[in-house]
Amino acid sequence: MNVLKKLFSYVLTQKALATIVIVSILISQIAELAIPLLIGLTIDNILVSLETGDFKASLVLSGVGLIVIASLIRNLSHFLGRYSGYLQGEAIIRKIRTDLFIKYETSSMRFFDRHRTGDLMSRATTDLEPIGEFLVWGERILLQAFLTYTGIYLILLSIDPILFILVAIVTPSLLLLSYWISRILGPLFFELREKYGELTAVITENISGAQIVRAFRAETREKRKFDEQNQGYMELRAYAFKIRSLFLPSIVLVVNLLVTILIYAGGAAAIQERITVGILISLFTYFTMLALPTRFLAFSLITYQRVVAAGNRVFSLIDDSSFTEQEMLGYGVPANETPDVCFDRVSFKFTERPILSNISLTIRSGEKIALLGSTGSGKSTLISLIPRFQDVTSGKVTIRYAENSYDIQDLDLSTWRKQVGFVHQEPFLFGRTIAENLSFELGDIPSEELNKVLAITQLSEFVNSLPEGVDTLVGERGVTLSGGQKQRLAIARMLLRRNPIMILDDATSSLDIYTEALFLDAFDKMLKDSPLKHTVIFITQRLSTLKNVDRIIILNRGAIIEQGTHEELMKTGEIYPLLWKTQENGQIDIKITLEKIIKERDE
Repeated sequence: MNVLKKLFSYVLTQKALATIVIVSILISQIAELAIPLLIGLTIDNILVSLETGDFKASLVLSGVGLIVIASLIRNLSHFLGRYSGYLQGEAIIRKIRTDLFIKYETSSMRFFDRHRTGDLMSRATTDLEPIGEFLVWGERILLQAFLTYTGIYLILLSIDPILFILVAIVTPSLLLLSYWISRILGPLFFELREKYGELTAVITENISGAQIVRAFRAETREKRKFDEQNQGYMELRAYAFKIRSLFLPSIVLVVNLLVTILIYAGGAAAIQERITVGILISLFTYFTMLALPTRFLAFSLITYQRVVAAGNRVFSLIDDSSFTEQEMLGYGVPANETPDVCFDRVSFKFTERPILSNISLTIRSGEKIALLGSTGSGKSTLISLIPRFQDVTSGKVTIRYAENSYDIQDLDLSTWRKQVGFVHQEPFLFGRTIAENLSFELGDIPSEELNKVLAITQLSEFVNSLPEGVDTLVGERGVTLSGGQKQRLAIARMLLRRNPIMILDDATSSLDIYTEALFLDAFDKMLKDSPLKHTVIFITQRLSTLKNVDRIIILNRGAIIEQGTHEELMKTGEIYPLLWKTQENGQIDIKITLEKIIKERDE
């Protein structure tokens, strides 16, 4: 990837600031290059006056005045260039960070399956630091160095061609040295960014999984894993620092050699009266001016290699469209109707591992169904196809209204997802208040609406017992709540949206039987009172949830093996009757039993 070309495309988004930076630096460098020449000419006027005895104060004062004016112009334009460069760099890095955040927001779930959270965090934070630094001052330093070198070369050529030839001979050694070191540092900095991403991932995982680490007493093993990553990153940084430490003194050595040669040649030119004493002093000033931009140029080249390494990681992610969800324009769906959902010979693979195989199923509008299946049977994958968290490998999923039928891949994605409510077994809560979690994305919600969903999910008593009620902070990821409370808050969040299709993926697993029964009764009443027919899909491990569903579907190894009502399956089913008979009035978790029955049948 051409990182410089990509950065230039971002620079073009700030044309006004970029123009101000370029013009300011150009004026600043012209004024800076004029000052030594004005000093030299002024000194020559003073020397001539001393020799002739005819002191012309007006010439000296004019020279001094021009030097002061040039210095003021240089300082003002330098300030304007630096400040505009800062604003430009910050605006561009904000744009890059925004594009990266939009990438995270618009990527499919497969994207997050393929990338570790810590590495994604690293790309959005530390990888942007060298890019930001380069944009804020690197661009300006490179331009200043180019203008300084060009200006001094032109001045040397106009004053004495021999001095110009000497500079032209020595300068390529600087460029060759810089190129050689950059070839070493480029891959090294890229490896450093990758190592840092891995280190960040280890830290993130241990913070997120702190409870698991403590529960399994794995602190020592995780610390050893962290030490290995930390040590590897430190050693690589030390090697990179060694290379940089060798590079900069080498540049300084070549610069000092160049200055020494020029001082000797300039002195010889003055003795031979090819140049005046004042011009010689000007040349000495120019020689010293070469040292600073050369060092800056060398440092900028090192920084640029860091930018290339970080930019490759950031821009490769932004430009990767293989995991981007395509939001189709058109094919909007009505907000007050519930469609049939049809799976037509649907198959799905994760990499090369088949999850679903040739499933055909129609979920009718307003139907309440339950999905049963052992671990790995494909239940969660099947329902994830409805809101397009995943896309089918073959076959298609369509929605059917009274008059129209659409492939869900042809729908406006954001509009369609508003029709589908989803609650996971392990729901995510933001580190905000209960009210903010419930009204997430909706804005302000009337208190009576909040109280209604809290009553349905059996949370009213709990929330009312809190000192701050719905304004109570739940902590990051809902850490201050129990598993059942988090699940019920997630369900309440879904109910507020009144989605035509509601999916509960084992969303009551952390509730006790009594609380679950109260919730299901209140939930059924809400569905009956609603003016809209709601399709409800349960993934459950409890037979108690199956009492009031319209249809039960049993999956095994990515295929439907039985489906029907409770009565139908009890009469004609092979798995379901055995499953029901092994339970005590439908109150026991069915997961282990179902796996056992299917295993015994297959054997």
